[in-house]
Amino acid sequence: MRVLVTNDDGYDADGLIAVASALRAAGHEVVVGAPSSERSGSGSSLGTIEDGAVIGTTEHRLPGLGDTPVFALDCPPALTAVAFCAGAFGPPPELVVSGINEGHNTGRSILFSSTVGAVLAARVAGVSGVAVSCGFAPHHRYDTAAAVTERVVGWMAETRATPMTLNVNVPDVDFTALRGIRVSALASRSMFTLRLSRTESGLLINRDERQSGFREGTDSAAVADGYVSVSALRGVGADNDSLDDAETELRQAMTRDDVVGLAQLR
Repeated sequence: MRVLVTNDDGYDADGLIAVASALRAAGHEVVVGAPSSERSGSGSSLGTIEDGAVIGTTEHRLPGLGDTPVFALDCPPALTAVAFCAGAFGPPPELVVSGINEGHNTGRSILFSSTVGAVLAARVAGVSGVAVSCGFAPHHRYDTAAAVTERVVGWMAETRATPMTLNVNVPDVDFTALRGIRVSALASRSMFTLRLSRTESGLLINRDERQSGFREGTDSAAVADGYVSVSALRGVGADNDSLDDAETELRQAMTRDDVVGLAQLR
């Protein structure tokens, strides 16, 4: 399977090298395209979209990846995924793998994750993806997460007729110590929280990790209990059920006498 490996920690990050190595060893055709520097927390941002803008790009070789093409781009991972899926760097990938991220991406805060943002961008381009995360240093286990990813990708290769965007979170234990795998809903709480406070010179960010207090059946709870969590993400799409009875009222609101230029809606 032709796989693009990307991330938000930089093209030479240990987590990226671990998962790219595992996928190469499993026989997949791997190309690496990732930010030239750390881009965490940028969600699905593309960066600049100015007409005529040029995104700096360099090609590298990384230890442990042999002759695998490695491209470093001066942009967020979402734009990297879009560029590769559009064929700017050769044949488009059949799958995008984003990670391995340092820090679990669980709960609704995945909205801000650029690890997840990359696979959501790929899905818009019609390509399936897997975002993979483990815990923060010093407890992170890239080896376990890479072994899990290799197996998930192998399964996806067999079921490639069904487009999927998966968010995978792996506990920081030996592979043999994993308790299993759970298909999970997104939790209301992620496995870490940010505390923001003003200082004399700016805004201070502190990160607090948490391992409990999660609702059963959610991704955060699964990881805390020692299970690999897999969540299927729908991607970008309208959900207008809550507006079923609102169209008439919206039209009336937009055609009040004090609103100019909307007569065509009457």
